[in-house]
Amino acid sequence: MPRSSVVIATLLILGLGAGVGAGSRRTEDLLNPVQGLPIGSRILCDGSTNFQEDVEFVSAFSPGGWQRSFHLDEFESKYCRHVNLYFICVVHGRDRWKHEWSSESGAPAGVARYWLKSCFAHESQDPPKYILSGWYREGAGEKLPWKQAAIKQVSAKPEIFEFTDPNGGTARLEISRK
Repeated sequence: MPRSSVVIATLLILGLGAGVGAGSRRTEDLLNPVQGLPIGSRILCDGSTNFQEDVEFVSAFSPGGWQRSFHLDEFESKYCRHVNLYFICVVHGRDRWKHEWSSESGAPAGVARYWLKSCFAHESQDPPKYILSGWYREGAGEKLPWKQAAIKQVSAKPEIFEFTDPNGGTARLEISRK
């Protein structure tokens, strides 16, 4: 009898944990690549040279409007979720957009540096997929969900991207390549 109650308690705890995990939705799960813009490194992927490009992100947000954010996500198709020993993986992950960089309207403005990979991995000929996306919250509450906004490129030289939230607030991102 005591053994069956331990088994039932364990199953209840595991079921509760699975239910809580299923209810949480991150922005990576909600990302719609159609509303974002693909960006990438200008260095050709040949598998042998330096396969990273140094870029600077300068974000600016208009006063007013709702909370806004820029995100840079990288597509990840082959990764290990649990126990990666480089020769064995216990649980493989599903295809996903992995969050790499962000800038929010509530944070102080500044310049951020990032290294865009031109190859998926060293000695690979496959380029990675990056998506730049814009996000906003309808209102001032921290518990409100993020919603994705359509982003557009307004200038090629310099590279400038913008989006506007439904309340009229704008967000602007300039990318400088080294």
